[in-house]
Amino acid sequence: MTANAPLWSSDGVLRRLRGLGEELSVSIGPGAAADRAMGRALTGFLDRIAGRGSGPAVDGIVALPFLVHGTHSGDPAPAEAAAMAHVLWWVSARYLDDLSDAGPRPSAAGPDDADRDLLAVVGIACHLSAEVLDEACRDDPERALRLRRELSRCWHRAIAGQLTDLTMTAATATAEEVTAGYRGKTGAPYGMAAAMGAVLAGCDAAQVDAWRDFGVRFGVLRQMVNDQRDISSGRYEDLRNGTATSMVVQYLESLSEPGRAVAEKLLAGCAASAAARDEFAARLTEPSRLRAYAATAGPLIDGLHASVEEAGGVGEYVAGLHGLVEQTVHLYPEFLLGARD
Repeated sequence: MTANAPLWSSDGVLRRLRGLGEELSVSIGPGAAADRAMGRALTGFLDRIAGRGSGPAVDGIVALPFLVHGTHSGDPAPAEAAAMAHVLWWVSARYLDDLSDAGPRPSAAGPDDADRDLLAVVGIACHLSAEVLDEACRDDPERALRLRRELSRCWHRAIAGQLTDLTMTAATATAEEVTAGYRGKTGAPYGMAAAMGAVLAGCDAAQVDAWRDFGVRFGVLRQMVNDQRDISSGRYEDLRNGTATSMVVQYLESLSEPGRAVAEKLLAGCAASAAARDEFAARLTEPSRLRAYAATAGPLIDGLHASVEEAGGVGEYVAGLHGLVEQTVHLYPEFLLGARD
């Protein structure tokens, strides 16, 4: 960005959301019980972000609508509501994803806490996100409706993607099926964020559609990198759960029939054996395997850059979108995702 360009930051958006959460936490008006539950859930999520050092991931969530808006208008600032709504979406989705994966609940000292938090994230998804968007468009109800439609479309497609994910196993899924699931469960929210940035910038329907498609594909890339994070961190939650990730499925598809049978047996052992998880992770991260995986990701990465160029617009924000793609590609450089032969 140039020295005179309007700036934004993830920290600024998170501060706004923390202020909103703290305000809701002491609500005494109508619906105060719901407000307080949503406030606690929101501030708890923000505390966990800070504790886990999730800055790069949050940067990608926040930056996309700002950059899309700036590309068309030269001023990213009016996209703040879209950035806030995108973060709020993930507050809800990550909690629900933990439940669907039978993982640890984000709070839960007991059943009452779990029930309260579940209702709170539903409220954040269905009410609080829409309130933030409506507030940004008080004098433009038509634009507010378009934003609400993006939010609704996102939830519908993300639920479909998550259901697809839940019905697949690594041993039976195809790479195409995994990508289809990624386009829903992670692509849909990024598509929403990009489309909202375009709507707030006054783009026509065709431009909004193009940015939504860009966001969906960018979300697929983000999910691929998130899969790498699970391996890089040594958590191996996906291996333990037998999740059909792109890395695992493409690895299995690359093997001969006898080799695949051995690999599937090892993968089944990952549910209970740390040694099996270590061995399977080592296979996934062999340099030749990483280069092969990078080759499959190349067209996706190149397509994202091409779409940014085709959209045109204000140069510094176009450069910012290119940078956002590359930042995502290189979040875990040891995986060679951006490698080119």
